[in-house]
Amino acid sequence: MRFKRIMAAAVVAGVVAAGGAAAVAGQNAPARLGEFASWRAAQKAAGFMLLMPGRTYGQARSNKIIVTRCEQGGKVSKHLLVVATYGRKPTAGFTIGQSNSGSTCALTGKSRRLAKVVLHGVTAILSGECGMHGMPSCTSTRIYLFLTWQRHGIGYLATSYGERPKVLLGFARALKPVG
Repeated sequence: MRFKRIMAAAVVAGVVAAGGAAAVAGQNAPARLGEFASWRAAQKAAGFMLLMPGRTYGQARSNKIIVTRCEQGGKVSKHLLVVATYGRKPTAGFTIGQSNSGSTCALTGKSRRLAKVVLHGVTAILSGECGMHGMPSCTSTRIYLFLTWQRHGIGYLATSYGERPKVLLGFARALKPVG
């Protein structure tokens, strides 16, 4: 059950279900869509500067980096979304999504705003699926956390499950440009 929730976080981040990007890439789509083994290859395919994790708190990347189309309001746009997931355990993990649309290309669902923080020189919003009717307390680690920000026309969404807010913030603060 927890594994399904973690995979749902990838869907929340705007990623098509496992293998979906590869299927899209194989259906007469531009070669820039698909799954990539390295951050450098994903950045070349996406055509915009990406940030990669500098610190993953012991979580390994759980699959290839996905480059897909950004979907907003049920419409697929010309903009791209790049997503990578870290964490092989069903109890904890991170996802980082980056889009050249200027937004996050994602709907985070019902969430409570937890904090405003300065991240990479801009204001970021930390929210979580918590503290509302039928949801766990915001002090629990068994919640999804979302950190969103925009910088230089790129929208970022870092998510976590099973991690404290300060760990998600540490993950996001350690993001570094792909070299």
